[in-house]
Amino acid sequence: MSGSASINAYIDDTNTQVARVLFEGSTALKRGMGLCYNQDYGTAATAEGSRNNRVELPSIANARFFAGVVLHDHSAKAGGQWIEIAVPGSVCFVALDGPSVAVGAGLVTCQAGGAKAGYFTQAGFEGEGSAVPLQTVNASDAAALCLAKLQVGLPSGLVEVVAPAAKGATTFMVGGVTYLVGKNLVDGNVTAALAQASFDGLRKKYKVITTAFSNGAAVVTLATGGIQLDGSTALATITLDAVGEDIVLEFNGGIWVTRGLTGATQG
Repeated sequence: MSGSASINAYIDDTNTQVARVLFEGSTALKRGMGLCYNQDYGTAATAEGSRNNRVELPSIANARFFAGVVLHDHSAKAGGQWIEIAVPGSVCFVALDGPSVAVGAGLVTCQAGGAKAGYFTQAGFEGEGSAVPLQTVNASDAAALCLAKLQVGLPSGLVEVVAPAAKGATTFMVGGVTYLVGKNLVDGNVTAALAQASFDGLRKKYKVITTAFSNGAAVVTLATGGIQLDGSTALATITLDAVGEDIVLEFNGGIWVTRGLTGATQG
């Protein structure tokens, strides 16, 4: 029929749930970047409703409070600006930086902190902040956009990618996945503490990628003794130094419990 619209006109539209939020930063934003809520805005004891309307770049401080993905490019603007985001559960484009992905396979997760904060760079835990690719994209496509389904559920905790500048003490985020890029530490270790979680069920993973550590290792010391993978031996430290080594922990009953292990040394 001339002039009539096809009943299939919307089959290619994405199922996107949109929220309008205040981005408090002054930096430019790219379509597909992930943002987190400013959950500690204002005075802690005040019932501040705007905490779920204010967003900021992901960091190790707000990584559990993933808000959604930027829907449009925005130029830098002093004092912040109102923007639209796709919230968890949506189908939208996410901004990749690094990974090759295949349609319907695996996960990509938003990065907290660093120069790539907000980009989807590595695979983290399932849940809010992670996405399932709905498009095959090659890693050679720098900062490519990928159609993806934003996951819902428990917070993934996001991912961080850390290339320690030198031996000595550093800080890793408590939950989520910490990817470690090794280096020559010149007869010393990178050391970090794993604090107690504030609730049971929080997940934590450490993994060495790209480059092994030499003349030292990454050593994580638990604030309170945990339990090794055998279910009975006390866990005080975790040591990682080779590419591919990893360990997965869960906070349960007031302690960290090892749930998975590949090559990492429990002590």
